[in-house]
Amino acid sequence: MPILIRFLIFILSLAFCFSCFSQTKDDLKKQKLDLEKEISYTADLLNKTKSNKTKSLNYLRVLEKQIQSKQMLLATLNIEISLLNKQIKKTEQFILENKELILNEEKILQTLKDEYSKMIYAAYKQKGNRNDLMFIISSSDFNQAYKRIVYLKQYSAFRKNQASKINQSQKKLIKKKEKLAQKKESLIKAAVEKKLLVKNKKSELEGVSVKKDEKEKLINKLSNSEELFKKRLQDKKNYAKELDKRIRKIIEEEIRKAKEEAKKKEGNNKFSLTPEALALSAEFASNKGKLPWPLDKGIIIGKYGKQKHSIFSSVETFNNGIDIATNKNTVVRVVFDGIVSRIFFIKGEGKAVLINHGEYFSVYSGLKEVSVKTGEKLLSKEKIGVVITNEQENKTELHFEIWQGYDKQDPSNWLYNAY
Repeated sequence: MPILIRFLIFILSLAFCFSCFSQTKDDLKKQKLDLEKEISYTADLLNKTKSNKTKSLNYLRVLEKQIQSKQMLLATLNIEISLLNKQIKKTEQFILENKELILNEEKILQTLKDEYSKMIYAAYKQKGNRNDLMFIISSSDFNQAYKRIVYLKQYSAFRKNQASKINQSQKKLIKKKEKLAQKKESLIKAAVEKKLLVKNKKSELEGVSVKKDEKEKLINKLSNSEELFKKRLQDKKNYAKELDKRIRKIIEEEIRKAKEEAKKKEGNNKFSLTPEALALSAEFASNKGKLPWPLDKGIIIGKYGKQKHSIFSSVETFNNGIDIATNKNTVVRVVFDGIVSRIFFIKGEGKAVLINHGEYFSVYSGLKEVSVKTGEKLLSKEKIGVVITNEQENKTELHFEIWQGYDKQDPSNWLYNAY
C-alpha cells in the first residue's frame, strides 16, 4: 500500500509539472511564431529597399529591427531548450523510479502467486484424502460441525480473494508498463525536438552574425556621406517642429471651441467637454494597450522619445510619436472612434490627419491620399488614407502620435502588442 500511495503522489506532481511546462511551451511557441512572422516581414521590406540601401537610412533602421527580432528569437529558443532539458530530465527520473516500482510490485505479485500455488496444491492433496461433506458429518458434536463449515467458507473466500488480488495486481502492472512506454515515447520525441531547436539556434546565430556584419558595412558606407545625412536629419527635425506646431495650434482651437460652447451653455469660461466627449475620452483611456494598429501590417522602426542616431552617436533626436515601416500603398486606419479635426499638408512629408477622441487626439502623418473630411465621424479601424512612399529614399513609413490635451504620449503604450 505505501508503494502505491508514493506512486500516485509522484504521478500527480509530475502531471502538474507537465501542465505548467505545456502552458509555458505554448506561450513560447506563440512568441516564436510572432517573431518569425516579424523577421519574415522585415526580410520582405529589406528586399524591396535593397537596391537603394547605400543611400537610405530606412534600410538600416529596418535591418536593425530584424537583428533585434532575431536576437529575441534566439532568447526564446534558449528558454525553450532549457525547458525541454528539464522535461527530459523529469521524464528520465520518472522512468527510473517507475522501473523500480514495477520491479517491487512484480516481486509482490510473484509472492502472491507462489502463496496461491502452495495453497491450491495443499488443498488438492487434502481433497484426495477427504470429502468436505464427510469432514463436516464426522464432527463429534454440532459445535464442531459449525466451526468446520465456517472454516471451509473462510478458506473458499480466502482463495477467491487471493485470486482477485493477483488479477488486480496484474492489471495495475500492465497499466504502469503502458504508462512507462508512453513516457519513453515522449522522451524520444522531446530529444528529437531538442536536436531541432539546437539546430535552429545555430542557424539563427549564424543569421544574426551575417546581419550584424551587413549592418557594420552599411554604417561604414553611410558614414562617408555625413554632410548629406546631417542635412536630412535637420530636415526631419524641422518637419517634426512644424508638425508639433500645427498639432498644438489645432488642439488650442479645439479647446477654445469647447470653452466657447461651455460659456454659451453654462455661462462660465472653463474648459469643459460635452458628456459625449467625456464618455469617448473615458472609453479611449480604458483601451490603453489594446488599441488596434493604424496599419494592417508594419513594424515599428522609430521609437518614441529621445534616441541616439544609428550612425552618428553624438547626434540625438526626439521623436514625438513612433515611425512604422510598411509596404507601398498600405491603407491607414483610425485606431478608435472619433471626429476628424483637421487635415493638413507638410511640404516634403505629405498629408496629415488629426482625429479628436474627446480629451485625446491621434495624429497620422505621411499620407499621399486622404479619404475622409473635416468634421466626419469615424469608427475604429475605418480607412482614413494611404501611406506615401518616398521614392528617393525608397521609404514607406507612417508617423503616428497620440496626445492627451497638450501632452504627448508614447503610442507604443497604447497600441496592442507594440513590442
